[in-house]
Amino acid sequence: MKFAPLLLAAAAGLCHAQTMKPGLWEFKQTPQLAPAHKAQMDQAQKALASMPPDQRKMMEQMLAQRGVNVSVAGGVISVKTCITKEQAERNIAPISQEGRCTQQFQRNGNVIQTHFVCTDPASEGDATVTLRGNEGFTNDVTVRTQRQGRTETTKVTGEGRWLGADCGSVKPLQLPAK
Repeated sequence: MKFAPLLLAAAAGLCHAQTMKPGLWEFKQTPQLAPAHKAQMDQAQKALASMPPDQRKMMEQMLAQRGVNVSVAGGVISVKTCITKEQAERNIAPISQEGRCTQQFQRNGNVIQTHFVCTDPASEGDATVTLRGNEGFTNDVTVRTQRQGRTETTKVTGEGRWLGADCGSVKPLQLPAK
């Protein structure tokens, strides 16, 4: 399962609401997976853990070059990325456009309701993002996908939080050219 729609829904709400602080951000998402998908995630974690150190380091470096520091532990997907001053000022979402998603937003106070539709893979869903100023948010996301003629639903809870102005070794996310 690709998790771009999940991160898109979570981060996009914050980005469209107000100016984010530039610096290091962490997004943690906890999907409630069907048993088959949970088994796949567990298997991927075991494969990563058993990788030779050189191979694992190479994979981590490839992700880091794109501005993504990802870890999966205990069923939680954690992504750290750097938001540049320009991205913060322009409210550019710190996420890739993988999934080719479109979104609609409706805000009421500090709560943003989002509906999104993605074409790669085909999926759609809804998210509720509750803002905590310009330093964080919580989210609840429901994603529906079609697989082999059946609708699969994944629910995700998560949060995004500003870790500090210094991004350290984490580079800004490199968005694809349009």
